[in-house]
Amino acid sequence: MNRLWVRLSLVFLLVAWIAVGAVALIVRSSIESSFRHYVNQRDNASFDSAVVDRLEAYFAENGTWTGAEALLPGPRPGQGQGQGQGRGAGGAAGSGGRQVMVADMAGVVQAATDPALVGTALDASVLADATALHVDGEQAGWLAQQTPGAQALGEAEQRFLDDTTDRLAITAIVATLVAVLAGALLAWQLTRPLRALTAAAHDLAAGALGRQVSAGGTAETTDLARAFNAMSRDLAEGEALRQRMATDMAHELRTPVSVLRGHLEAMLDGVFPLDGEHLAVAYDRTIHLSRLVDDLRLLTRAEAGTLSLERVAVPADELARRAVQSFEPLALDANITLEHDFDPGLPAVRADIDRMQQVFGNLLTNALRHTPPEGRITVRAARQGGKVRFAVSNTGQALSPEQAAQVFKPFWRAEDARARDTGGSGLGLAIAQQLVALHGGRIWVESTPGLTTFLFDLPV
Repeated sequence: MNRLWVRLSLVFLLVAWIAVGAVALIVRSSIESSFRHYVNQRDNASFDSAVVDRLEAYFAENGTWTGAEALLPGPRPGQGQGQGQGRGAGGAAGSGGRQVMVADMAGVVQAATDPALVGTALDASVLADATALHVDGEQAGWLAQQTPGAQALGEAEQRFLDDTTDRLAITAIVATLVAVLAGALLAWQLTRPLRALTAAAHDLAAGALGRQVSAGGTAETTDLARAFNAMSRDLAEGEALRQRMATDMAHELRTPVSVLRGHLEAMLDGVFPLDGEHLAVAYDRTIHLSRLVDDLRLLTRAEAGTLSLERVAVPADELARRAVQSFEPLALDANITLEHDFDPGLPAVRADIDRMQQVFGNLLTNALRHTPPEGRITVRAARQGGKVRFAVSNTGQALSPEQAAQVFKPFWRAEDARARDTGGSGLGLAIAQQLVALHGGRIWVESTPGLTTFLFDLPV
């Protein structure tokens, strides 16, 4: 009972039963009332105006309906058929054993062709089709009748209603079968995408990350399938990133640890003398390890949004000029030209100066690493609507579209920077991306033959 296809089938069945039941009630009620109204109207039409006029004149003269039975058409007890027909047109029309009655305003019979009816109350159905009698413009009573023909027609009516009921019952059975079949087919069609999603969800829970399902069915199930596919892809990508980061972290840590361990073991075994030169190598590896751990901690906090920022209003050109000045000696040593181009009148930005210097430092370090000797690095800043756009460009080998899509991922390196001694930790650009995002901006890379440019926006 808790399955969707069962509930849909029951709903279809219930709707079919309600529809058939409502039709049956309406048909029976309509036929019965229509038949009775037709019979009464037909019989009442047999009263000619002369009978009505005589009865109204009688009441006007006597003030009562008592004794008015002599004026009524139709046979009476003790009279033959011929006597009943000898009353004229009204009697001829009313022959056949019908009972004609005159009732007061309360519906109580005051005169009738059958004295046994005097004093009885007319049924509401008979009174509804009675002919009103008026005296001096006001209604004084009712002229009504009951005929054996009406009873006979009622029996025919009942047989017709019984036949109609039987046919409606057959219709209800057929409608039930159709409703069950249609409900089952529709429910199966509607639940098929849900069953596929359920199976995929079980596979996902079992570790089959990246599982995709076809986005079919109704608009709601299609949206659900697309959301599931997106979630599954994100989980698979996240798991792949986690595994790759774990592998890269192990590789990054293994190199300095191996060097540090080797030097310490060599000094302990007497292979290397315990002097400043060899201690400096061990110390350099510890500095590298410390920097790598700090970068990992910073990236983790930035991604989690827990890194606190001390924002102050600082002129955009001053922010960029500080970074350029700090890297001029390094560029000079590498025989690289470092220049800048800042638009005049740049507005201030609200930024954490130390963190933004870290962004510029990571971008300039990356540029120095990939710029050949006698190359050029250019830092630009320009107003772009409600933002200031910074750009760090360097000449050298361009990035392919595939490389540009990977450049901000942790531990990723271009092919010419795979060497761990010169390639850095591989976290600088990932950290820059997170720090810019924390400042409400965005960062991206554009690469053309011979030129690579990292750009980021900060709100003014």
